[in-house]
Amino acid sequence: MGRKSNVLLLCSFGFILCIAKLALHSHYPNIESFSKKNLQYYVDSPSCKMPKSNPFSADIMKVFKKKHFKECSTDNDLVLSEFDPELRQYRLYIDDGIFEKLSKKVPNATLRCQYQVIGRNKSASYPDKDFTLSDPRPLNQSFLVPKDIDFLSTQCYAVNGKKEIKLLQEDGFLFVQDRLSHNTKNPEGDRPDEESKPNVIILGIDSTSRLNLRRSMPKLHEFLQRPGWFEMQGFNKVGENTIPNLLAMLTGNAEEKAMAQSRFSHGGFIDKLKYIWQRFKNYGYQTAFGEDCGKINTFNYNKPGFKKQPVDYYLRNFIVALETILKTRREFGNVFCLGRKLGFKYIFDFARQFMQRFEKVAPVFGIFWSNSFTHEDFLGATALDKVFWEYLLVYDALGFFNRSIVFVLSDHGYRYGVTRQNAKSGYLEERLPMMFIYVPPWFRKRYPQYVENLRTNQNRLSSGFDVHMTLHHLLQLNVTSMSKFSPNLRASQCRGCQSLFFELPHNRKCSQAGIRDKWCSCEPIETVTNKKHITKVALEVVRHMNQHLEDRNLTEICENYTLKKVVHMDRKIPVTDESVEDDELHTYVISFYTRPTLAHFEATVQWNTHKKSLIMKVDEISRLESYKKHSKCTNDPVIKKYCICIPF
Repeated sequence: MGRKSNVLLLCSFGFILCIAKLALHSHYPNIESFSKKNLQYYVDSPSCKMPKSNPFSADIMKVFKKKHFKECSTDNDLVLSEFDPELRQYRLYIDDGIFEKLSKKVPNATLRCQYQVIGRNKSASYPDKDFTLSDPRPLNQSFLVPKDIDFLSTQCYAVNGKKEIKLLQEDGFLFVQDRLSHNTKNPEGDRPDEESKPNVIILGIDSTSRLNLRRSMPKLHEFLQRPGWFEMQGFNKVGENTIPNLLAMLTGNAEEKAMAQSRFSHGGFIDKLKYIWQRFKNYGYQTAFGEDCGKINTFNYNKPGFKKQPVDYYLRNFIVALETILKTRREFGNVFCLGRKLGFKYIFDFARQFMQRFEKVAPVFGIFWSNSFTHEDFLGATALDKVFWEYLLVYDALGFFNRSIVFVLSDHGYRYGVTRQNAKSGYLEERLPMMFIYVPPWFRKRYPQYVENLRTNQNRLSSGFDVHMTLHHLLQLNVTSMSKFSPNLRASQCRGCQSLFFELPHNRKCSQAGIRDKWCSCEPIETVTNKKHITKVALEVVRHMNQHLEDRNLTEICENYTLKKVVHMDRKIPVTDESVEDDELHTYVISFYTRPTLAHFEATVQWNTHKKSLIMKVDEISRLESYKKHSKCTNDPVIKKYCICIPF
């Protein structure tokens, strides 16, 4: 079927509108029609046609190469941690057999171990960026950890008399201490509210698209096909990087205006936001948040972080301490090993302890997020696959999935690098992160309509604001429609967004899901081939960028741009025809290089065919390669994207 036939089928407002569409097409004949591609869709409705992409397309596979996981240490643990169920307390003990093996090259040596308590420095100006560390204390053969200690580090030396000969091992240990007051003699008895207050667990992997999951993590993907798991294939990101997308889920507001106004740099601003974990806490839940890679944590990268500890169990200061006091190793562009242990494992061991500690005594809400493998390298996911899969197997064997609603998700796909620069699917990969929801057998039996709605919603357009409403719904599962939700609980940035346990509208637009045009994946694209027109648009884009530098008084620190070349320019194909006037505005996605430094940009712009003029927001431009070394003259996360710092 040709382009003109497609237009005729799409027309729904009479003969005059159809004639206008056909005339417009003849005005721009040099366009490769998307209809020739026989596209299939993740979402296929009159208002949203989200194209499917092949995870194993040739342009991706030519740069795809599996990476191998490298252990941080092959030594057995000299100091081990175990939980004493009778005392409900942790105990550290030393394995003498391991000492004998480690000390073979140190004749006549004896063992001396010590520990230091790690804490949160509440008196610091920015407590999230600091930690406290006690003086060393002797660590005996069997040490019962006091309940007021959450984190500590250990050091074990081979000594001769008082002389330290060799540091054998140093490690970090975390403890999820149960500080609840138990009124019953048997705190391990069944919880009476297991179904009315299910555990809610969010397991997040940064920068992972649904396509790269299939390509790079086949074991994980296979696990997520088990009964009870539902993939939201129409899940579309709402902001550029991690923080707006997580805030949409956690607060119902992506706070992009606040970021543009640099309010996140003000101490205390982050604390003032209304997080969903606060509501779970009010409902009697124990709450936890852990994230690896301290320097790029969601609430701390170029931000002061939380002044007050935001949840009951918070891993931030422990990770900052370990990155400071232990020897680290970098892989995939990030801190990978914290001493002898993988940073990722600290996070997911924390998740295991948290769920295990309260499984019989209290409901839990936890967010456990990893950046280490995937934030800087889309191939890092290939090394993560087995590690993550093994943790899910452990959680399953311990019965955690029987009691929990579980989200396995990402914030967005890979935003720069080879997938964005070279792959045709990179545009969609960035916008379509993985999103899976698990509901246990009892939930499927008790709420069959919710399950049926989840199944339907797999191929409906959804966003992080819907996830936010779903989290609210989990605290009031007896509410059977959005009309019965309190207005105070609605996502403030998307009042029409709703719980994923209710059927999403079939004919939903991105604006109705809180997704701005720049990020919307509902419109197929067609490649523009008219070189003269492409050059005209590209030069206007660069002119707008230079004007923007002047308007923001950045010309003293940022270089002016000149156009080097255009990689490609695509036009978004409107899937609805609401007015003839819309035909004057064409939405283009243009990928281009500029001088100096061959900076690679992508811009979503509107071109007025009547006025021959451009509409664009330079602050929303995307940078398709890493720009760390070229943007050191500013800490503003928005300006960093497009500022090429003038060398001094």
